[in-house]
Amino acid sequence: MLNSNKLKLTLVDDDAQMSEMLKDFFSGRFPSSIISSYPTGELALQGMFESPDLIVLDYHLDSSDPTAMNGLQVLKKIKDQFPDVPVIFLSGQEKAEIAANTMKYGAYDYVVKNESAFHRLEILTNNILGHAHLKKNLGTQKFFNRFLGILVIALIIGMIIMRFTR
Repeated sequence: MLNSNKLKLTLVDDDAQMSEMLKDFFSGRFPSSIISSYPTGELALQGMFESPDLIVLDYHLDSSDPTAMNGLQVLKKIKDQFPDVPVIFLSGQEKAEIAANTMKYGAYDYVVKNESAFHRLEILTNNILGHAHLKKNLGTQKFFNRFLGILVIALIIGMIIMRFTR
């Protein structure tokens, strides 16, 4: 991620209307985002060639096609392929056991499809972007700390060499 508005996002929802609402929402909140949308988990897994920054995954992907993988099955495969990518579950299910199960298998969070769902998605996405920004800055900090350490060592060695060569 280059900045807080740049986001590679993958949406997986078999409800075409919800999928379109999610695209509109993320496009409006994060205008320079790259959004990929898939109606099934199988298509999403085939279409994800590189790691997205965030995946929003419906729980009941098998509601229109009982032979399709459900969200939990897709999550397990995503975590095998992209273990560090945060996955937010989006579901109409308000059962605590379902939410706990998704978290157990590596979901970043679980959002119930209700009147506050889009607000929660925005907060969670900003948190994910913030964490990514901190990780990037931490990596830069580590690089400069190592560079500074090497310079200090080189300076000390140079001083020792100069002292003994006089």
